[in-house]
Amino acid sequence: MRRKTVQGIYLLLLAAVAPHAGAEAPFNFDSAPGRLPKDVVPLSYEVAVVPSVAASSIAGRESVKLQFRKSTATLEFNSLHETLSHVRFDGKPVKNVVSSDDRQLTTVTLSHPAAEGSHTLSFSYTGKIETQPHGLFAQKYTGVDGKPDVMLSTQMEATDARRMFPCWDEPAFRAVFDLTVTVPADWATVSNMPIERRTVTGNLATVKFRASPKMPSYLVEFTGGHLREVSARVGPTDFGVWAVAGHEQDGKTALANAEEILGDYNEYFGYPYPLPKLDSIAVPGGFSGAMENWGAITYNDQLLLLSPSSTLSNRQEVFSVQAHEMAHQWSGDLVTMGWWDDIWLNESFASWRAAKETAIRNPTWKWWEQEDVSKERAMSADARSTSHAIEQHVTDELQADNSFDPDITYNKGQAFLRMLEAYLSDDTFRDGIRRYIKARAYSNATSADLWNALSAASGKDISQIASGWTEQPGFPLVSVAARCDADGQRTLVMTQKRFLLTGSGPGASSWRVPLEVRSGTAGKPQPVLMSDDEAKVPAGRCNEALSVNADAIGYFRAQYDEATLATNTRQFASIPDGDRIALLDDQWALVESGEAPLKTFLALASAMDGNTDTRAWQQIVGALGTIEYAERGSPGHQAFESYARTVIKPVADKLGWNERADEAPDARELRITLLGDLGRWGDEATIREASRRFEAFVKDRNTLGPDQQSTVLGIVAEYANAATFDELHTIAKQAKDETERERYYLALASVRDPKLALEVAQIALSDELPPEAASLRLQMMLALAAEHKRLSWDTFTANEKRLLEAVPSEGPLILAQIVPSVYWDAVPLDQLESWVRGHVPAEMSDAVARGMETARFKLKEKNALVAAADAYVNAASAARSK
Repeated sequence: MRRKTVQGIYLLLLAAVAPHAGAEAPFNFDSAPGRLPKDVVPLSYEVAVVPSVAASSIAGRESVKLQFRKSTATLEFNSLHETLSHVRFDGKPVKNVVSSDDRQLTTVTLSHPAAEGSHTLSFSYTGKIETQPHGLFAQKYTGVDGKPDVMLSTQMEATDARRMFPCWDEPAFRAVFDLTVTVPADWATVSNMPIERRTVTGNLATVKFRASPKMPSYLVEFTGGHLREVSARVGPTDFGVWAVAGHEQDGKTALANAEEILGDYNEYFGYPYPLPKLDSIAVPGGFSGAMENWGAITYNDQLLLLSPSSTLSNRQEVFSVQAHEMAHQWSGDLVTMGWWDDIWLNESFASWRAAKETAIRNPTWKWWEQEDVSKERAMSADARSTSHAIEQHVTDELQADNSFDPDITYNKGQAFLRMLEAYLSDDTFRDGIRRYIKARAYSNATSADLWNALSAASGKDISQIASGWTEQPGFPLVSVAARCDADGQRTLVMTQKRFLLTGSGPGASSWRVPLEVRSGTAGKPQPVLMSDDEAKVPAGRCNEALSVNADAIGYFRAQYDEATLATNTRQFASIPDGDRIALLDDQWALVESGEAPLKTFLALASAMDGNTDTRAWQQIVGALGTIEYAERGSPGHQAFESYARTVIKPVADKLGWNERADEAPDARELRITLLGDLGRWGDEATIREASRRFEAFVKDRNTLGPDQQSTVLGIVAEYANAATFDELHTIAKQAKDETERERYYLALASVRDPKLALEVAQIALSDELPPEAASLRLQMMLALAAEHKRLSWDTFTANEKRLLEAVPSEGPLILAQIVPSVYWDAVPLDQLESWVRGHVPAEMSDAVARGMETARFKLKEKNALVAAADAYVNAASAARSK
C-alpha cells in the first residue's frame, strides 16, 4: 500500500556466498511468525456473499479445502464481527464453535481428531458492512447528478479480510480464492479476477469471479456500484480503469500509464505479469492512498483520476502512485513477505521501483531530485535516538498496522535500495531481483532471500553490507578530512559515527557505507565501500570541489573539513545538481544538530548565484521557513523576514509569474515555491499581484491555470478580510471535482485572521464537506496549525475521532508521531504527551517516544535558531552599513 499494506515447500536460493552469520533466515513456513497454528493449512476458499447496504450486513456461505499436516481435533482461524452457523466438517456437524471478537479468532472443535490429509470445512455466516475503510465497507459519495449514492469496496491490509469472511488471515497462509457476490443488477462489479459468469434474477445479479492464484488473504478485493470503465487490451492483458459513473473519462491518462508501466515491469522483472487482467479502481474518498490488491488495485480517486483542473503535481502523483502499486504486483503479491517484520520488502521495494520508473519515463520531471524530499524526511526521523530499524519486530498481526511507518518502512528502505543498486550496478541489481522473484514466485520471503539472490548475482556478501542498514536504526555521519601533498594531490581520511540530531544513541553503531566520490565539477564519481570506521582514498586535487555523495544517492551525512567546505562554497554554483543538493541537505542537518554554525548553510544559499535548480531552492526555502517560524513573536522576526526575501526574490523575479512554453516542468514547481513564500514573508509586490490575479479569477475562472491557483489563492487567503474570505469560500463550495475542492479548501486554511480561522475549523467539521472528502477534514485542521496552533489543537483534541475516521488503520500512528510533530508548541510538552498516551494503545509507546523526541527537538531548535539567525542578520546589516 502507498501508506502502507502459503506454500509449505521451502525453497533455498543457491547463493555464491554464505549468508551472514546471525542474519535472518530464508523463509520457512513452519518457522514463520503468527498466532495461527500451522497444522491446518487452507488450500482454497469458496466464498459467496450477499451484502445488504441498507442493513449494513453480510450474509455469507463459505467452503474451505484444508490440508491437515497432522492429526488434530481443533481448527483455529480469524474472524471479526461474524456469527457462524451450520458448521460442517467433511459434511458432518462439529462438536463446538466459539468466536471471540476480542481475540479475533474462531475455534472449531471436532467430534474426533481428523487424520492427516485433505478435508473440507463449510458454514454459513453473518457479518457487517463497515462504514470506515477496512474489510468490506460502504463509501457514500455525491454522483455527477448531485444525488447521493453509495458503493462497496474493500481494504484488507493488514488484517481486515477477516471482517468480510472468516479466514486464515496471516500472510504465510497463501490460498486460492473463489468469490461470488450478489448485488443490485444495475451495479458493475470488480474483483481480483475476471467475471466467470453473471446471472440476473429480478433486480439482483449473482456474479461469480474466476478463481485467483494462490495469494494471502489481505490481497482479496471486491468493488461494486454504479461504476464505468475505460479499457484497453495490450498483449495478453486486459486493462481497465474504473470510476463512478460520469468520471470514467478522467481515467484515460491512468489507463495509458498502466499500459506503459506494466510493459516496463514485465521486462525488468523477467517474469511476465501472470494474471489475465489488471484493473485500477477509483474510490471517491474512502481510504487515503492506494492498495495493491492483485489484479484489482484500489486508489483514492484523486490518486488515479485526472481532469482539466489537475495540476502538474497531480499528474506526477498519479504516475508515481500507479508505479508503486503496480510494482507490488510482483513484490508483495507474486512474492509476499513471510511476516509483517519484513513489510519493508513490499513497501520499500515498491517505492524504489516506482521512483526509478517515474524517472525513466519522465526525465524532465527530475524525479530523483524530487525524491530527495522523502529521503530527507526519512533521515530526519532516523536521526532520533528513538528511531527503529527498517526490519522491526511485530509481535502479532494485530500490531501490523503500526509497522507501516512512512519515513522508515517506505522512504528509508527506498533510499537504501537505491544506494545498494548504485553500488552493485543497475544490471547486477536487476539480475539479483530476477533471481529473487523467480525463486519465490507464488510464495513468501524474508530479507535473507533477497540478500541471497543479490549475493548470487554479484558474487559479494550482500548480507554483510545490508544488515547494518536494515537491522539497526540510524545512519552514519562520515567526517571527511583532506590531506594535500606538495603537488596539490588530495587524500581523504574518513571516519564514521552515528548521526543524531540530539542526544546519543544506544551502543556503538557501524555501517558498510557505499560512497560515490567525485572531485571537481564534472566526471564520473569513484565508488568506494567504506567497510571500516576509518578509510583513506585518493580524491583529485585540493583546489577542486569535492563530494563523497555524488548525485545525492547515499543515505548518510557528510561533514567536510573547513578548507574543503570553503572550496565547495566558492564553487557551489558550478557543481552538479545532485552534489549541490547533497551538500545543502547535509549542511542544514549539521546546523540543526549543532555540529555546524548557521552561517555555513546561509553561505551556500548565497552562493547559488542565479542557479534555478528546484530541489536546491526547496531545501533553502525550507530552512529559511523553519527559521522564520522560529522567529515569530521575537524582536528579530521582521529583520529575518526581510533577509529571507532578499535571498529568494532575485530568482522569483527571474522566473516571473507566468509560465513559458519552453520552460522545464520543475520551473513551475520552483515558481510556486518561491512566490508562495514571498507572499508568506510579506513581500508587498507579490501580495499585490496575487490580489490582482484573484480579482480577475473571481470574475473569470479561466484566468488562472490549475498550477497557479494554489499559489494565488493561498496568498490571498493569508491576508483575507471577511469579504475576501467569503469570496474564497464561495469558490470552494463551487468546486467541480475533488481536485479543485482540496485545493480551494486548503487555501482557506491559510487565513491569518483569528475569527476567520475559527470559521475554517467549523467548516472542516461540518457536513459542507461531502462523505468522499472525509480525509480533507484532517488536512484542513493540520494546515490551520501553521498560523493558529492553539485553535487547531483544541479543535483536533475535541474531535479526533471524526477527523481520523477516514484513516482508521493509520490513526494510532498519526496520533503517536504526527500529532507531537505538529503541536509541539501548542501546549506544554507534558500535557501533549499525556494526551497522546491517553489516546493510543499501550503497545504504541515506542512510537509515542519517537513523536515526543521530535517535539522536544523542535522546541530546542527554535531557541537555537533564533539566536543564530539574529546574530547572522545583525552582522550582515552592520557590514552593509560600514
